[in-house]
Amino acid sequence: MSDSPPPNFLCCELSAAMNEPMAGTAVTAAVWFMLEYTRPWGAKATEENELPEKVSRWLGEQVKEHNGRLQFIRQFRPDADVLTFFVGVNTETAPRLYEFHLGAYEDLWELDMAAVVGGDGRYEPHLVTGQRYFVCTNGKRDRSCAVYGAALYRVLAEKAGNAVWMTTHLGGHRFAGTLLSLPDGVCYGRVSPADVPQLLAASQQGRVWLERLRGRTGYGPVEQMADFYARQELGLVRLAALQWVATAVTENGWQVQFDMGDGRTMQVALSPAPPLAVYANSGQLKMKEMAQYKLD
Repeated sequence: MSDSPPPNFLCCELSAAMNEPMAGTAVTAAVWFMLEYTRPWGAKATEENELPEKVSRWLGEQVKEHNGRLQFIRQFRPDADVLTFFVGVNTETAPRLYEFHLGAYEDLWELDMAAVVGGDGRYEPHLVTGQRYFVCTNGKRDRSCAVYGAALYRVLAEKAGNAVWMTTHLGGHRFAGTLLSLPDGVCYGRVSPADVPQLLAASQQGRVWLERLRGRTGYGPVEQMADFYARQELGLVRLAALQWVATAVTENGWQVQFDMGDGRTMQVALSPAPPLAVYANSGQLKMKEMAQYKLD
């Protein structure tokens, strides 16, 4: 990238033009907290908002205690008289998604979050069946998500209805349209409206769509990258085909072990590759170096 882009450039278009790898770029979270918030979203919506102070404090405590991530969500439903709150638990073999309906944000305090995350049977009636999709449309954070995310949301909502939500910053707006599916905890990028049928087919059949995969959000970047390489090498598209076991630091990088579910294990050796300089934000000429990984 020797020539500077035009002042109004979209970072997602430059990323796609340079074919920046997406694997290994998903954020990591053990638990997803998805709270409906219908007021306008700013660039840092979950930090700068009009939630009652006690509610914000409670949410922050839950995020910290459970190694989680807070997202705001919404749909076009002006007549709704309840607020929706999802809790996605990113376990390896049995991920779960709970849906709660709140009369007010203060109703959050009635939830025993340690029990929810721990799988307490009291909350089984709130378990969601099927997948839910959360598309980043936070244009105040980056215009890429206003353009590409909003277009993706409209078409996905036409096909999957109330299973689809808009959400705030998912990380990596240079891969817009980007989305998260729960409870499986898989993050995709560069998904276009035309891709919706293929995305839904893969998700509903328990498959991973490798061409658009950013990573499994229960994994860190190294494990996400190793998972991608293993699946690509062996053609493993079933989500359950690989389960992470352990990661060891080696002299050259990392050794990642997976269980293949049939008595076999697989080892993937990774080492650092030269970082890639990208324009991480639309309209900002400052470049940022992104970590890269290679197979050993």
